[in-house]
Amino acid sequence: MSSQTKTRILVALGLVLATILVFNISGGSPAAPGAAADEAYHPIALENPALHLDRIERLRKLEYEPTGRDIFTASLPPPPAPKVDPPYVPHTVPAPPPEPPLTVPFKFYGFSADPKTGAKRGFFTNGDEVFIAAEGEIVMNRYRIASIGNTAVDVEEVSSGKHAKLTLDAPGSGGAP
Repeated sequence: MSSQTKTRILVALGLVLATILVFNISGGSPAAPGAAADEAYHPIALENPALHLDRIERLRKLEYEPTGRDIFTASLPPPPAPKVDPPYVPHTVPAPPPEPPLTVPFKFYGFSADPKTGAKRGFFTNGDEVFIAAEGEIVMNRYRIASIGNTAVDVEEVSSGKHAKLTLDAPGSGGAP
């Protein structure tokens, strides 16, 4: 090794030593252990530092449920059986319930026929109120008299188109057929 190489190594070691000394001297005196930690300490903001006994009790009651895997072996447990969907059953829509029959608030208690034209007029009563209507006329702003026979009348509700058949009701019978 030449003297020039030895000098360069010596200068490099001197620079490393000088750098180490500068950092040690400029850092000040070493602090007591734990002093720096005290300055950075901030307590946790906790509203109620009491023990949560309800949580502890819940954990005490918790029971271990095994998964079926042996923790002392490296092999994985068999995969769970695939889910099998039940067979498809088409949803059948039930038939709508039958519509309730039309109830008419008045009674048919007689008719008259014109001998010349053959046109019939029916006599209807709703309590003390009496209506006289021919075929095609509307009674009580809701019911149309469709046809008048000798013993029955066909009544149609104008709004829904439902039909009802009223039989001849004798005035003294009280509504019984």
